Amino acid sequence: MRSRGRPGAIADSRGKKAVGKPYKSFPLTPHSSGQYCKKIRGKVYYFGKVSDPAAAVKRYHEHCEALHSGKAGSVKRKGELSVADLANRYLAFKDEKRRNGEIESATFVEYYRDCELFLRFFGKNRPVLSITREDLANLRAYPADGWNVVTLGNRIGAVRSMLKFAYDQELIDRPVRFGDELKRPAQRLIRRSRAKAGRRHFLAKEIRDLLECVIPPVKAMILLGINCGLGNKDVANLPASSVDLERGWLDYPRGKTGVDRRCPLWPQTVAAIRASNATISKQRAKRDPSAVGLLFVTRTGVLCVREKYQLSKNGRPAIVLYDSITSAIERGLKKVGIKIKGLGFYGLRRSCETIGGETSNQVAVDHIVGHAPRASDKGSVYR
Repeated sequence: MRSRGRPGAIADSRGKKAVGKPYKSFPLTPHSSGQYCKKIRGKVYYFGKVSDPAAAVKRYHEHCEALHSGKAGSVKRKGELSVADLANRYLAFKDEKRRNGEIESATFVEYYRDCELFLRFFGKNRPVLSITREDLANLRAYPADGWNVVTLGNRIGAVRSMLKFAYDQELIDRPVRFGDELKRPAQRLIRRSRAKAGRRHFLAKEIRDLLECVIPPVKAMILLGINCGLGNKDVANLPASSVDLERGWLDYPRGKTGVDRRCPLWPQTVAAIRASNATISKQRAKRDPSAVGLLFVTRTGVLCVREKYQLSKNGRPAIVLYDSITSAIERGLKKVGIKIKGLGFYGLRRSCETIGGETSNQVAVDHIVGHAPRASDKGSVYR
């Protein structure tokens, strides 16, 4: 029962000893349960035992900003999974996959950035189970300003993946419902965004102009890009044994998906590869062990596309990218006067897919460029 002495004082269970605020400006109120509490936005929150007011007020100040702003639904209690706990568990799980080679280092860096966004919005001490559909709607709107819909869709997918991970790993006893509040952008919006970004594939004249102003190895790379739909990493990691110049065939599974890919080589492509081999052999560069057996190497004998995974002083992961193929194409584009934002070597793969689709033989195009078969396409296994 409440004491008639000091305001805000309570009696213990036997009604003998009154406990109140330790000083007049103390922000919390003693409760008959023996804890300090405060009513915030219509809900009562508890911050610790009345026997330790210093710990209770410290806990209050840790959470007061989130509670008064309405971003936090409750204060984390002992044993509850916090947003920081989830982010750490999720990153540890993904880092193990990175170490095993199941995901690329660049993909892990993206996961890390997604977790940073998650923590920045909710705060590290926010209990995961206190996240509401309204919170998720606000989270969806939070980063949308300045992002295109493709990036927004990727970030939304990452948050959904984290929350699903928490339930699948039995870190929480019930799933967090996404509802309509955390849906990815509609496909029509993605198509509009891509159309607004402008052309990202090459025209025939642009490719011909490029072929006239580059050195033999780069010419061979360009022809492999438009002939077979190879991307930067595909070209950089292409083994010489995958190219049959006598019969004119490329037999090279796609590195990203592992899907089998077989493509007939044009006579121009075969001739360009032969010229490239002659040029590279004349350089007599001592190859790095990682580049042994590859069709293309840099002048110093290393991989044309290399990624270096490293940690900054504060432990934040990052990727340092060395891409001599992109640099060579940028120099070629500058020589021929092509100035289109976003147009680079990967645009050759897009051109291959775009023009190939006009042949009305999408099955052959998918096999050449190495697209993963659709779930409904059972015949792809036999093909």
